Amino acid sequence: MEEAKTIINVAGDNVQFKHVDYEINNVEAGGIGIQIINEKPTTPKQSELTSSCKGKTVTPKKSTHFLETPALIYTYNSEQFNATKRLTLFYQFLCKEYEPTKTWIDPQTEPDAFLSLFADKHTNDVIVWTTTKQRLYALFKRMKERKIISTPKGYGLWKIVENHFSDWHGNMFHDFNKEHMPEGPAFSAIETFIDILDPAKTTNADLDTLLKNIGKSFGKA
Repeated sequence: MEEAKTIINVAGDNVQFKHVDYEINNVEAGGIGIQIINEKPTTPKQSELTSSCKGKTVTPKKSTHFLETPALIYTYNSEQFNATKRLTLFYQFLCKEYEPTKTWIDPQTEPDAFLSLFADKHTNDVIVWTTTKQRLYALFKRMKERKIISTPKGYGLWKIVENHFSDWHGNMFHDFNKEHMPEGPAFSAIETFIDILDPAKTTNADLDTLLKNIGKSFGKA
């Protein structure tokens, strides 16, 4: 059984989202897929479930150490700057392959879960980060340095980031202050991602061009 997922289809200027609540594949004889108890779907215990991600067997379980926090504050979060469109494109580019079989976040991440990190409310969503901790550090450090984001009063940047990103195994990332900036293509990719959120670098008119090109090759970070 696969968990709920969102499929993105891009055709010209149209972006379609398909949300699949439950999908069952290859249930062996005598096995249990989804049980309906008191009108609520239930599944086997988390400890009994595993899923395959890029050839690795991982446990789809979120650590109990993740905490709900306020969301990050997106500087240009207004209709004037097409904020929703910018954040959605940012999400889509992080989901796409930047080199064969590699992305920055799990492509099955629900759009609403990702966008909640920049919404004006508390969030407990956790995003699976699929590349290195160094790149996670660099992405958010540069976003803050460029004043694309800020943090709510009483919360540091890394406190928020570590509670909303995990590796494939559901583990938290720690010790961001020990990381350093990457160089070369990885750094260029990070700046390109952030440019999407920066109206001084990407105008509202440019957003439509980005949407048309989202299916094309994106560097070799």
